[in-house]
Amino acid sequence: MFSRLGQRFLESPGKGLFVICLMQVAFWSVLPAATSTAPPLDIVEMLAWGEHWQLGYYKHPPLPAWIAQTARMITGEPILGPMVASQLLVALTFVFVFLLGKRLLGARNALLGTALSTGVYYFSWPTPELNHNVVQMPIWAACFWLFAVIREDPRKIGPWLGLGLAACIGIYAKYSVVLLYAVLGVWILVEPRLRRALLTIGPWAGAVLALLVAAPHLVWLVRTDFMPITYAEARSAAAADSPWRPAGFLLAQLGDHAPMLVPLLFAFLPWLARAPESEQLSAPSQAVRFLAIMTLAPVLATAAGAALIGAGLKDMWGAPMFTTSGLFAVALLSRRLTDTAARRLLAGAAVLLVVLPVAFAAQVPVAFQLVKKPPRDGAPMPAIAGSVTAAWRAATGHPLRYVGGSTWLAGLVSAGSIDHPAIVVDRDLAYSPWVTRADLKRDGLLIVSFADKLAPPQPGMTASSIGDVEIPWSGAKPLMLHYEIYPPRP
Repeated sequence: MFSRLGQRFLESPGKGLFVICLMQVAFWSVLPAATSTAPPLDIVEMLAWGEHWQLGYYKHPPLPAWIAQTARMITGEPILGPMVASQLLVALTFVFVFLLGKRLLGARNALLGTALSTGVYYFSWPTPELNHNVVQMPIWAACFWLFAVIREDPRKIGPWLGLGLAACIGIYAKYSVVLLYAVLGVWILVEPRLRRALLTIGPWAGAVLALLVAAPHLVWLVRTDFMPITYAEARSAAAADSPWRPAGFLLAQLGDHAPMLVPLLFAFLPWLARAPESEQLSAPSQAVRFLAIMTLAPVLATAAGAALIGAGLKDMWGAPMFTTSGLFAVALLSRRLTDTAARRLLAGAAVLLVVLPVAFAAQVPVAFQLVKKPPRDGAPMPAIAGSVTAAWRAATGHPLRYVGGSTWLAGLVSAGSIDHPAIVVDRDLAYSPWVTRADLKRDGLLIVSFADKLAPPQPGMTASSIGDVEIPWSGAKPLMLHYEIYPPRP
């Protein structure tokens, strides 16, 4: 049965793509959400920011926060909603990967390359956590596809406009998209046909469109003195812990492709092989070259740049750079991908799409059974939010409007409290432009932190009530929380 199903997908690759996307969205959102009692850290942060609809936030551009908030508004769920949105973004990435592969390798191999992408770590384990890395993925994949379209006929204006639009959306996702701009820009200057296209209206129309759409955020950046850039520089400096860090970054990216071995082993292990079949045609050399550059150039440029200037790197920064990895692997192996091997590769990808989300979802219940501390998405959000909200209401007689302290705890209170308070980030209200000192004086502020790691007091305010609360946590020792109540002063 599975062999016939695989053959049907090879004959109708669009149906196979639909099934891959459906499995990705269903298994990687429903299963993790079913065992989670709290959103992961990044979703907590996105929800805390997103409800205020700013043009930017002190750490990052705004698009992921907007998407998270939109998902919560549509579903009414702070956990399932953003997780579904995250997987829809991954599925959209697969669509663009397929479109690129179809143009370069044909529909059959495009399906195989998309299926093999499920073996890249970045498309699986981190994806329940909607964040800037996930939002970048379809943007990079769309840019690669549009660039391939442009190379076929640089005189057409439509693809240039599409590339400009995708590129400027990237600015709203994460600033590391400028690396993608650099790779494509160098390619345009090096390839004669594309270089001649600079004398036509297409590239400049795309650039003007990009600047127009990105202008609101760019103006915000200037007005806030480039606050997210300053944050990124500080984080990069903190990560610069060794001169060998760029090499470690490259090794980590290689390791993040290890799950890809599962579908490849399904396809090629000798003990699975049947009678030899005639080999398929090799991938066109132009397609192999294109995929090699798009797969390797961004990550190598990142590592080389960091080594050159002594900057630090986080392994997860490689997330959007490998949307073409599966296609590149298929292009290299295309002669060996007979129908039998191709069907088994699809089966191996299906195994990953089932086993990995099941393992991810099992983390919380297994940790409880072993009496171990579960991951953050196993935190008792309803109990945390309910207990400190009750303490606030008992002390003040007012609804809770603002909560601060530990970003994660304050975010859980914001997402889980019946009062749905706005979060106040740190003591510097520049990080929370949706609130003023007058607001805090009028409506009061609740500070919540772990009992062994107290948050600093708010300047110019005096707490009327200080206390600790013990939160039962099934399977692990109780959480000890500390709260400080700064009551309303109308």
